[in-house]
Amino acid sequence: MVTKLSKKSYFFLGSLVLFSLLPLAIHDDRRLMNLLILSFIWAVVVASWDLIMGYGRVYSFAQIAFFGIGGYTSAMLTKNLGMSPWLGIPIGGAVALGIGLLIGLPCLRLRGMYVGMVTFAVHLILPVLARAGRAIGTGGSWGLLNLAPLYVGEYTFTSFVPWYYVALGMFALFLFIIYKIINSPIGLAFMALRDSEPFAKSLGVDEYRHLLILFGISAFIAGIMGAFYTHYMSVIDPNIFSIEIFLLGFAMLMFGGMAAFPGAVIGAFPIVFINYTLAPLRELRLVILGIIIVAVMIGLPRGIMEIPEAVNRLIRQRALKKNRGERI
Repeated sequence: MVTKLSKKSYFFLGSLVLFSLLPLAIHDDRRLMNLLILSFIWAVVVASWDLIMGYGRVYSFAQIAFFGIGGYTSAMLTKNLGMSPWLGIPIGGAVALGIGLLIGLPCLRLRGMYVGMVTFAVHLILPVLARAGRAIGTGGSWGLLNLAPLYVGEYTFTSFVPWYYVALGMFALFLFIIYKIINSPIGLAFMALRDSEPFAKSLGVDEYRHLLILFGISAFIAGIMGAFYTHYMSVIDPNIFSIEIFLLGFAMLMFGGMAAFPGAVIGAFPIVFINYTLAPLRELRLVILGIIIVAVMIGLPRGIMEIPEAVNRLIRQRALKKNRGERI
């Protein structure tokens, strides 16, 4: 177990070093810089979704809702009250956390797809509220435009490079936190509940309390990233709650694999790039993404993280056949 964790640590640190040096070579490539920033954002959002849906085994479909709640909160505070984005972003996460707990308190007493139905209903309600909320500062159907960018002193983030490094910093911080949660007593409790629920409960594991904690953490992280994404894009409107964005996030989760950290993180990068490449095809790109995901789920039910295991199985099978042949 120690060796396995050590390999993941080396991979994580090596990736951070590579990503840190990358702008030195590609800072003039606006398209690639933008895609990498979006990949960092979505990787964290999907990893937080995997935390509740993969490890917690809660069919929550409200993750993009929390993402949008964080975005709208920070946008409204900065646009309507003149608050600094550096303050609006954590408040956006806190509001997403609060709403997540309000939803989770009654919802987590349900089971299976009933949780999914309730959380997805929340997701469907939010764009209606955003369009009808012009009086409270949501901007209505047009949303909020020309949002304040991040800044440090007198320096405003006008190029991709500072956005890139802040996104990379948040990417590293939250993935470290998620990794620690998975390998904490809370994570062990969920693995015990997943593998043998009666035995775990007999040891005193409080499933409801642990689920509520996990649900709140997941909502908070999604809200923070939604607020950051909103200021990076400089605009937010009800389309942030669209089914298209929901399906895109879900595709990343399925492609990477649930409960197989860092599968969801790795899965976000190719889906972001594929989605951008297929953008000229408009609605057809969702069909193509759907076909890719179905193919992956059929061939690799646990996502791309199953590939190393599949390769190892193939190598062992070939070695076994070779040994049998030599004996004969």
